[in-house]
Amino acid sequence: MGRELIYQYYVEGEDEKCLLRALRSELQCIRPGKIEIFNALQDRFDSKKYKSRLRTLHRRTTVVLVFDTDTMNVNILRENIQFLKKQGMVREVLCIPQVKNLEDELVYCCRIRRIEDFMPSRSRKNFKSDLIACTNLAAKLTKNGFSVEKLWSRRPEGIFAEFPGDGEKIKLTDKRKGPGK
Repeated sequence: MGRELIYQYYVEGEDEKCLLRALRSELQCIRPGKIEIFNALQDRFDSKKYKSRLRTLHRRTTVVLVFDTDTMNVNILRENIQFLKKQGMVREVLCIPQVKNLEDELVYCCRIRRIEDFMPSRSRKNFKSDLIACTNLAAKLTKNGFSVEKLWSRRPEGIFAEFPGDGEKIKLTDKRKGPGK
């Protein structure tokens, strides 16, 4: 019997956390794991404030960093990846770049033309708070023709091209469902 794989997701904000919860629990299309907020483009794992988070990781944990690509600096991201790779409890570090951000990913992987079509939001500015408050996110995704195959499938450009994306490694398809498969 093989060892069960353990996943730890770090996402930029509460909106990504809500999305990943729906993908993990209700839709069961990504590997199960704990989801925490940590902005890998701005915060440093080796800082006093965040170093303690790593102590809670189980041995052989796969760390998944989900981040937007609408910024112009990847230095802290590089440092975080290198730091994580040196940690004994980390099995692997996976990068999930969102081209350009969560809203653009949802427009790409759903049958909508603009993010305001996803749910009744007063504006693009209000979308994040509306998504966080949404109690039926899985149903909204399904209603809008969500495609897990399209989610996180695009390769980022520019300075983020060195992080091509590991989305396929966390997605569960009918053939690969279940931990460790």
